Amino acid sequence: MKSQHLCLLATVESDSHMWNLVYLQLWLGERGLEVKNLGSCTLVQAVLDAVDQHRHAHLLVISSVNGHGYSQGLALIRALRQQHPHLHVVIGGKLTTSEAQTRAVREELLAAGYDAVFTEADALDAFQRHLDDLAQARHSLVLGTGDVTHWT
Repeated sequence: MKSQHLCLLATVESDSHMWNLVYLQLWLGERGLEVKNLGSCTLVQAVLDAVDQHRHAHLLVISSVNGHGYSQGLALIRALRQQHPHLHVVIGGKLTTSEAQTRAVREELLAAGYDAVFTEADALDAFQRHLDDLAQARHSLVLGTGDVTHWT
């Protein structure tokens, strides 16, 4: 049986790391989400095409560990918000090459359209709390089939 909640998972164009995506795919799957992993070096257009193809997706997760997530993540969210202003989108990982810079860019990423940014040592715990909050908010929504939605 497929999950009622599809999560798209991607990284930025220059990030060739796959281990973080595989880990998050498994982690999200354990939390009841169906995950479509778009793979490493994800072009902005590939993300836009995936969102168009999977219009029922509830969440887009961008994970980057190469230090370029900030600049390329900005380009991605700006393009995405032009076409999909309501999709819930989060970003996390190593987004700059400097820890001090990563903290500083958080607000800019949020202002550009991300719903949450996870970069600190407790990022996974913070992401879990964020998913719990989303599940709580969606808990009372009734789908066309009459089923109540659950993420966990």
